[in-house]
Amino acid sequence: MKRNLFQLILISLAGSLFFTSCMKTPTPPEDTGFLHGAYIVNEGAYNHNNGSVSYLDLDSSYIINNLFLGVNGRPLGDVVQSFTVAGDKGLIVVNHSAKVEVIDLKTFVSLGTITGCDYPRYALYLGNDKAYLTNGAFAGKVYVLDLQNLTITDSITVGNGPETMLRTEDFVYVANSGGWSVDSTVSVIDVTKNEVVKTIPTGDNPVAMTLDHNGNIWVLCKGKVVYDQNWNVVAETDSKLERISPSSQAVEESYVIGQKGDYFSPVRLTADNTGEVIYFIEHDGIYAMDAGAGEIPATPLVTGSFYGLGTDPLHGLLYALEAGDFTGPGLLKRYQPDGSLMDTVSVGIAPNGIVFN
Repeated sequence: MKRNLFQLILISLAGSLFFTSCMKTPTPPEDTGFLHGAYIVNEGAYNHNNGSVSYLDLDSSYIINNLFLGVNGRPLGDVVQSFTVAGDKGLIVVNHSAKVEVIDLKTFVSLGTITGCDYPRYALYLGNDKAYLTNGAFAGKVYVLDLQNLTITDSITVGNGPETMLRTEDFVYVANSGGWSVDSTVSVIDVTKNEVVKTIPTGDNPVAMTLDHNGNIWVLCKGKVVYDQNWNVVAETDSKLERISPSSQAVEESYVIGQKGDYFSPVRLTADNTGEVIYFIEHDGIYAMDAGAGEIPATPLVTGSFYGLGTDPLHGLLYALEAGDFTGPGLLKRYQPDGSLMDTVSVGIAPNGIVFN
């Protein structure tokens, strides 16, 4: 394992994938393999079967691109949508290939695939080899996954275009983004029953969620754009950031964050490692909102055009992803909480998210 990993690192370094600031000499992990670190989701170019996952070791700061291909000797698939840590397993959702690739997280060796889905988006691990998977471009389902047998065992009907999920106690909240249509709801699933127990009205097309330090659920609603037959915009609604109370399971605060003309720009949302700062992407950069302030900042913390973001749960660093032209390598940029740039590294094509473990 150590020898193969070192070879992969050499391949990565040979591709001129380097940090622009001074970093430590790469040292392969020994006992834990890829079990701990950061996993960057790279969609790849549509219809080109070149989606990938990059691995970043947080201690030594080296990165390995195309890790699944290097370990398993075959491409991961077409449009890698998301990555989920599921105990000692990893769940890689490959949207256009319509599958979930299940890996051993330490070795990144494939354990098999889960099929039977047609438009998979995000997975959520519930423990005891059970997970949920959102699926659907129009009318949506949440599939119940058995990670021991790699099968779909049940389905739960939710709203249109279900995207990200978030769990608090025995409830899972599902953002119904509308997909290729429209929706303005969050579905609430009781995990003990595998059924929807409540539907919460929200702003148009909710796509992402995160928790703050008080346990409140923040929902990013990207708004909707209506086009005519010539793709001219005929109507557009505001993008909103909304706060749901887990006790009332209702929206208690709503803030307009989007500007007409940004065309679905705000689609990513995360909180810092304290849960006191909410980060979201808008058309002109990354905004940082004090969860208790009740006011949207007037200017972005970091300016630029970004496709994904995340926060290091240990150090509170902000990780921002640039997709570029969606045909060549994207960029991962790390920022201090004050917005100052630390370093930059090349990753795969169209990076859209980052997961820490």
